[in-house]
Amino acid sequence: MTTVHIEGMDVTRGQVVGLLATSVVRTVAGMAIIFLVLSLVPQRPDASVILPILLVVAGVAAYGWFFAHQLNKVTHAHHPEIRSIEALVLVATMFFAVFAAVYVMISSQSPDSFTEPLGHFTAYYFALTVLATVGFGDIAPISDGARLACTVQMAIDIAFIGATVKILGGTANRALRPRALRERETSGAEGEAAT
Repeated sequence: MTTVHIEGMDVTRGQVVGLLATSVVRTVAGMAIIFLVLSLVPQRPDASVILPILLVVAGVAAYGWFFAHQLNKVTHAHHPEIRSIEALVLVATMFFAVFAAVYVMISSQSPDSFTEPLGHFTAYYFALTVLATVGFGDIAPISDGARLACTVQMAIDIAFIGATVKILGGTANRALRPRALRERETSGAEGEAAT
């Protein structure tokens, strides 16, 4: 059987396929849950400003908890580099979902805030295009509130990309460091025993 050396461990090709399949399933399941929660954001206008504010605060708090939870998962994973990629995808998905929820609420309160009314998927698509700065032109903010939300997202996007990659990558590296030290000690002890 052919083995591959991954993150300080020898694994078979079958184990690699299993690791990747498990990672993909966990990531897709996590994304499905995030989209399910996004679909619960009300699309009907609410006369009160309190509900949208509470939903945004709850979304930001949930995002903070989720990010910390993902860091913990990376720290304690058997394969932190794989887990950090999962975490990056899930944290980014949730980041866009929080802004998509904001866009859905703005659009439901005032349908003329964007060039077209935004549903859940359309708002998620729009949040992603804001990050990518693609600017297809199919959806654009028209009202000051929508433009403000987009401006906030653009400003946060810049920091989000760099900080998230740095934090998750650093966490994976810190989790791998003790393994690398053990591997060096083991190979050093084996080298000394051979001489």
